[in-house]
Amino acid sequence: FETIKPGPVPFDAGHMQAPHICVTVFARGLLNHLVTRLYFEDETTNAEDPVLQCVPNERRATLLARREPDSAIVYRFDIVLQGANETVFFNL
Repeated sequence: FETIKPGPVPFDAGHMQAPHICVTVFARGLLNHLVTRLYFEDETTNAEDPVLQCVPNERRATLLARREPDSAIVYRFDIVLQGANETVFFNL
């Protein structure tokens, strides 16, 4: 999909969330929808994002969109529904 890259988002007590896109997955065979976030790998504010910091270090990569080679504006984000590299989904 095409969109405009978002900016930082205000959070509690003056903290900021890193730029992200909320993603909801609806699919045949899923009893409930799945909710995740797409963060951008090149954002320095990822290090202080309060939601991203709740995700274990070894799982954070599943939430990062990677810039396509030779592109200044195209990112790739793969959603993996099961297995070792399953995308982190949030229970909201």
